[in-house]
Amino acid sequence: MYKLYPYFTNDGSVGLFSPDADDIYHSTYGALTEAYEKFILPADLVNYFQKNNEIKILDICFGIGYNSKSFFDFFLKKILNENFNQKNNNIASIYTDKNKYNEKIYTDKILHKKNIKTEHVEVDKNEIILDTKKIRPQKYKIFIRAVDTDKNLAFLSPFFVTGEKKLKNEKIAFSQEKIMKMLKKSKNSKLRLNDEINIIFLHKIIKNHPEILTDPEISKILNDKNYVHYFDTHIRRLFEFYRICKGNYNPFKKLTAFLHNIYYLYISSSHKKALKALKMVDFKFDLKIEDARLALLSDLNRYNYIFLDAFTPVKCPCLWTIDFFKLLYEHLDPDGMILTYSNAASIRNAFINAGFYVGKIFNPTSNKFMGTVAVKNKSLVKYELSEYDFGLLNTKAGIFYRDENLNASNEAIIEAHKKEFENSDLISSSKFIKLYKLNKK
Repeated sequence: MYKLYPYFTNDGSVGLFSPDADDIYHSTYGALTEAYEKFILPADLVNYFQKNNEIKILDICFGIGYNSKSFFDFFLKKILNENFNQKNNNIASIYTDKNKYNEKIYTDKILHKKNIKTEHVEVDKNEIILDTKKIRPQKYKIFIRAVDTDKNLAFLSPFFVTGEKKLKNEKIAFSQEKIMKMLKKSKNSKLRLNDEINIIFLHKIIKNHPEILTDPEISKILNDKNYVHYFDTHIRRLFEFYRICKGNYNPFKKLTAFLHNIYYLYISSSHKKALKALKMVDFKFDLKIEDARLALLSDLNRYNYIFLDAFTPVKCPCLWTIDFFKLLYEHLDPDGMILTYSNAASIRNAFINAGFYVGKIFNPTSNKFMGTVAVKNKSLVKYELSEYDFGLLNTKAGIFYRDENLNASNEAIIEAHKKEFENSDLISSSKFIKLYKLNKK
């Protein structure tokens, strides 16, 4: 039986532990907070959408979807809502570039053309006639391709709660004292996704993978009493409604479906908001249950953003090799950006040798540098690597992983890396650090 090892992180979102990797998927200070700080905020999406209304995102190691869901949550809150509800003096920005007039000019021309008195007119801002042409607000186009090898985690992604106020981790289903210690050290904060986010992603996953509706393992996990408090009750009920509608059901189930239909389509404000968002945005979501290396070999897209959120290189080196990064280079837009939480010298060195310019991610909350950005356009690097960072690249710590044919096992990649490390004449990172500190005195 498939087992989950969930726990509440300190921002009220659910984190997971992997016994196979003997590591956590998410930071104990906050799984959702981590997604925002390491992937969404450094992407500078507000600036991006001021220049573009289309975006393509590749989410590598989708897991339970925090990065993709955080992006769409940020988009709804900061991009879509602000652009469609802005004040009169800003409305021009949501119209096509060919007609750069402000709202007053639009309105005056309409009234003049129709010869109507202004005091009796209400103009529909979503459909304005100018010189016999209809001009509508730009419709955003979003494409997210999510890749993961764990089908169950990906299918369960829309169900996990966020913003939980009562963090009960007394009965964690695994013995990991280090996690409990980290939870106690972390500061408590609350961060949650809009309710419609999980509804939208559930809808997209069902459309992409209808087999989820008849998957007995998913149903069993969702109803397991050990996990149920980690899942959103309303999403579980909505999923049951979808299951009933898709299958053969008896008259009693028809009544149940009808009641669910009444609740979700006419009472649930979150469901209405989700439907409204999907009408305003051309959102395509493609979930691939596949090795990311294979998925990219058959992928013809170029992405504006790539979220690289694989397990640490020492656990899952196959997605951190120079050869995989060369593949990512082919799939990145000229003005695109790769974001990852890793700041390891071997990873930054692999990016540079794959042809990228590399920079750091700055977290204003903690006032620290964390993570790495890799780009083709050097001007997109906001925080460049320091002398110290570059120095580390030329030590044994900077020796990167290799996977020439993009099909080697993690064990084989680790073994080859170990031999290269042992046979290298490069200075050790510890010796470099000592010398660097001495020279700075």
